[in-house]
Amino acid sequence: MGGIDDIKDILRGALASLGGFGGRMLARLALMVVAGQLYGAASLGLLGQVAAITEILAAIAVLGLKRSLLDMLSVKSANGDTARIIKEALLSSLILAVFMSIALGMAWPVMFPKDPMPAVLYIAIPGIVVAEVGGTAIRFKRIIRWEVIARCVMEPWAFLLAALIFYSFGIVENGLIAAYAISAVGAATGIAIGLSGAIGWRKVFAAKVRPRALYRIPMKSLPVGITDIGVMGFRRLDILVLSLVAGHQVTGIYYMAQQIVTVPHKIHQLFEPMMAPVLAKLHHEAKRDVIGAKLAGFCRWVFTLQLAITIPFFLFSGELMGLFGNQFAIGALVLSTLLIAELLDGSFALTETALVFAKPRVPPKLILAALTIELGSIFFFAAHWGAEGAAFGFLTAMASLAVGRLYMLRKHLDITIIGRAFLIPVAFGIVTASALVLLRQTLPMTEGVVFGPTILISIALFLGLVRLLALTPDDKLILQQLKAP
Repeated sequence: MGGIDDIKDILRGALASLGGFGGRMLARLALMVVAGQLYGAASLGLLGQVAAITEILAAIAVLGLKRSLLDMLSVKSANGDTARIIKEALLSSLILAVFMSIALGMAWPVMFPKDPMPAVLYIAIPGIVVAEVGGTAIRFKRIIRWEVIARCVMEPWAFLLAALIFYSFGIVENGLIAAYAISAVGAATGIAIGLSGAIGWRKVFAAKVRPRALYRIPMKSLPVGITDIGVMGFRRLDILVLSLVAGHQVTGIYYMAQQIVTVPHKIHQLFEPMMAPVLAKLHHEAKRDVIGAKLAGFCRWVFTLQLAITIPFFLFSGELMGLFGNQFAIGALVLSTLLIAELLDGSFALTETALVFAKPRVPPKLILAALTIELGSIFFFAAHWGAEGAAFGFLTAMASLAVGRLYMLRKHLDITIIGRAFLIPVAFGIVTASALVLLRQTLPMTEGVVFGPTILISIALFLGLVRLLALTPDDKLILQQLKAP
């Protein structure tokens, strides 16, 4: 029963996340319309740079506890020490977060001499830390609803409402940045409420902190931390490099394309919250075959779902970018390239968690190698082709990282992810793409009321074909067991 219970937990977490996914995407879509139409590409480009720097600094403060804390809690839960470990992890991360906020404030005049720093940005990094570490503690209890509320309701809608309020008061220069900081506080508030219910703040506050643990926990988490910092840098380096060679306006167009790409990118994150604790448990039980089977199945599911979204988004990239203002329509090639990059990354991103638990020294090496490739390729291509070059450099690095993860998984754990079962969704993708190309040639597709429903129908038909014809015997067995009382 343990196997099907794990699968139920993973899918329950995915479905719960999916329930909030629509609300998050609706808020993000509205926010991007507001940002594009009211604030403009230059303000959006500045937001992208600030968000990239802030999130890298927050990743340094979290130092891998988003995943390593699960491993620590799995070991200590038998001793009833979970509240103490959570408190120590939160304190150690918040101490680092304070130093990161001070460093951001000191470096701001050098990085952005013409743009004043909103005071509220000082609490953004501590807010992100509480959301990440506290959310991990809640996931250890296999509770997902509070993270959905925090991430899919409180964070995006706080961002949107704050952006509208600041604009209405004429705060345009750094209104988006201040709204971003408020959204981080909104997410932290939701997680704090959830942590109270899942663990109990009274129990956490009463736990006695060991001073040495404030040093030992970060050091124990360091290998995973290097990986997570590298991943965060990997996903933010393109914005920072592009801003150096192209300026705020071009960076804003690129950042808008990134926001659209978050729709397929979030697919693998639907499975991630519950996948991590399940893999942590299986790792401690030394069930390598079970880990391999679960990874192969869920990676294929992510690939299939992401492909269903990627194909119509790719073919209607120009129309999608144009929704946010005429100045963004030129970013069609940027969006198309980023979509391919995210398909390569998202389809196999879950494999990294298995490597983190089994071979913690491997992921940091992969990330550092990919970062080197990314830095060099983005500098070269962006200097020649601007935003399109940055997107191609990002694609090059993503492809390298995906190949590295699959190779290391095969080498160290003898787990193979890609098999013949992947060919069926690829075939359906080719059929869907061909049908959409023919449709574009016969019908005008410039208006959102036309291409919007076309995209939705395309996704539904693709997934319908998969449901009827592409499920493996294992997939069908899982669905039957999930339907059983």
